[in-house]
Amino acid sequence: MSEITRRNWLALGAATLAGAAACRSSAAASPAAQAVLPGAALPDRASFDLGASVYLNAGSQHPISRQARASIDAYLDNRSAHPPGGAYELGSSRVLEKFARLVNADADELTFVQSTTTGEQMIVRSLMLPSEGARIVTDTLHFFGSVPLYMELGKAGCDVAWVGHRDGRISLEDMDRAITPGTRLVALSLVSTVNGFQHDLKAICDLAHARGALVYADIIHAAGCVPVDLHASGVDFAACASYKWLMGDFGLGFLYVRRGAREALTRTQYGYYGVGRFTSHVYPLDPPGEEVASYAFEDTATGLFALGTYSHTTIALLNASLDYIAALGTGAIQQHALPLTARLKDGLRTQGYDLLTPEESKTPLVACAYQDARARLGPKLKAAGITTTVSANRFRPSVSVFNTMDDIEIFLATIGPA
Repeated sequence: MSEITRRNWLALGAATLAGAAACRSSAAASPAAQAVLPGAALPDRASFDLGASVYLNAGSQHPISRQARASIDAYLDNRSAHPPGGAYELGSSRVLEKFARLVNADADELTFVQSTTTGEQMIVRSLMLPSEGARIVTDTLHFFGSVPLYMELGKAGCDVAWVGHRDGRISLEDMDRAITPGTRLVALSLVSTVNGFQHDLKAICDLAHARGALVYADIIHAAGCVPVDLHASGVDFAACASYKWLMGDFGLGFLYVRRGAREALTRTQYGYYGVGRFTSHVYPLDPPGEEVASYAFEDTATGLFALGTYSHTTIALLNASLDYIAALGTGAIQQHALPLTARLKDGLRTQGYDLLTPEESKTPLVACAYQDARARLGPKLKAAGITTTVSANRFRPSVSVFNTMDDIEIFLATIGPA
């Protein structure tokens, strides 16, 4: 097959394309694939500098929009010049408020963290884990980067139960059996990075709370691309970085601590960014005091977990990106993705690939198992100008607001039959 790119694909006629991928005619009848997109806002390629490339990798890192780039530039202009009396405001608190609205939380239940993993580790430490015999339930579709954490907790004396996936899913019945009375923590990914499987978070929380357990959710593959309601779910703790579906960047994310769950946590962080009141007593003109200083931490998630400085560049970026996401709405973003992922599933299955993503999944990730995927598919994708996630024996295209059905057809035609 000759090289396929977005540019020459769009120049081809429908008749020429009929034989480009064996799956096209059979998949064309899929009702989901033919769903009418709501409104005229999506796809939105104009907000992103993608050129003629096919970018199916938002689930790895999302491109920065032109609006967000302008917000970064405004911050850097101010940072470069430091004009006296300048009116520039970074707006850190606005970012927390915008994210709170996105996931239905209160701003005082949120704080900035460096990454999803940072947030998860902070929660584990604040629950005073490891503790001999403490039962923890997690599953094999949780973030693979968290596997060492829970394996090490097991070595340190915790009773760690791993719920295995079957047919690309973690069943509620299996979780029900694993969450026994007295369980301390249930840790999961709301949407799995492995294959896009999505838990029924409220059902899990209801089970866990009835048996005395608290629930932590990694929401990095949910916030920004599917509707998330933290309050309605009842989840106790959640965390996510911002460089994926929040259209942010590396080094800054969010930690959520449900207000009613704070009492279960022991303070393990003593950062000055968490201090709400501070008065020194040792410098000239200070008020007198018996200690070096008088201080109090805020009674908020920030008061519990904030440490020191964080990425101001990413704050500037997120102020624009969260506005962009809010203007579209996560419901519309999800509806835009559904026909694209339906076509991916239809096409990949018809072309003989081993689909790992559940058919009913409504998340923007589609994963396949394929032996030697990187070696066999990597060169084809590179030659065609396609960026997606390809590992040793799996590949995972993901779709976002700028993707079109042409992107999907180019991808399927490029990889060809299994």
